[in-house]
Amino acid sequence: MTNRVREPYLELKGWLVEHNVKQSEVAKVLNTSSNYINKKINGTGSDFTLLEARKLVKHFGMPGSIFFTVLVPIREQNNLQSA
Repeated sequence: MTNRVREPYLELKGWLVEHNVKQSEVAKVLNTSSNYINKKINGTGSDFTLLEARKLVKHFGMPGSIFFTVLVPIREQNNLQSA
């Protein structure tokens, strides 16, 4: 059983895999532990701060939009598709 605080950063997870960036590398850039980063990414810990996001975007060249994904409920997605 997972104690999620919020939705995981799925786009960030995918970007890290695609670019062969390990969570330990992310932790090093943010001067923290891999466990702390894993919790942030998987939604079981605190959210990334704007400062942390900026550091990662600058260091790895990832798109900042990864940190600002808007989740739209399924019923709203259906309304958009039928419009």
